[in-house]
Amino acid sequence: MTISAVNSTSGLARMTTATSLRPEGGIPVSELKRLNATPLQVTPRSFPMLQPLDPETLIQAMDKAGVVSDDDPSKLFAEVYKNGQVVARLYNGGSSVTYGKADGIITGADEPYDGGPQLAQWRANKIAAAMGGTVKMAATAQTQSQWQVTYAAEQAKRDQVMAPYRAAMAAFQAAMDSAEPVPARPLTQV
Repeated sequence: MTISAVNSTSGLARMTTATSLRPEGGIPVSELKRLNATPLQVTPRSFPMLQPLDPETLIQAMDKAGVVSDDDPSKLFAEVYKNGQVVARLYNGGSSVTYGKADGIITGADEPYDGGPQLAQWRANKIAAAMGGTVKMAATAQTQSQWQVTYAAEQAKRDQVMAPYRAAMAAFQAAMDSAEPVPARPLTQV
C-alpha cells in the first residue's frame, strides 16, 4: 500500500510517498514524525460558531405560535379506501400518507399543482384509479381559496417563529463573507 500527499509550498507541487507500512497495516512512527500532519485551518480561529438548532425548542415554539402540522387530523382533505381499508390519507396542503400497495403510486414527478386541495384531489384520484378504490372527502376538506388564506396565516406564524434563526444564519453568512480565511497549511516534511 502506498500513501501519497501533495506538498505545495511556494506554488510548486511535489508528491511525497510513504511505502514502508507496518505488518499490522499502520504507518511507522518514524514516517509520521517526518510528516507535519497538522490539521488544515480554513476559517479564522476567532470565528463565532453558529449554535445548532434544537428541534424540540423549535417544535415548542411552533406549538406556542399556533402552527399546526399539515398532517394534523384537523387538516384532512380525503381518504382513499380499497376493500373497506384506508390506503391513503390526503391533507389540505396536498401532502399524503400512503399505506401498503398505495406506496409509490404518487411520485411527485408528474403533478400538475404546486400544493393545496387541488394537489390533494389529484393525488387522491390517481391513487384511487390505480388501486380500484374510492375517495371519501373529509368534513375538514377545504377549497383551494380557503386553503390559500389558511396557508398564508400559518406561513406568517412560521415566519415569526423562524425569524431569530434566519437572522442568526444571515449574521453567520455575513461574517463568513467578510472574514479572510486562514490559508490552508499543506503537509510538509520536517
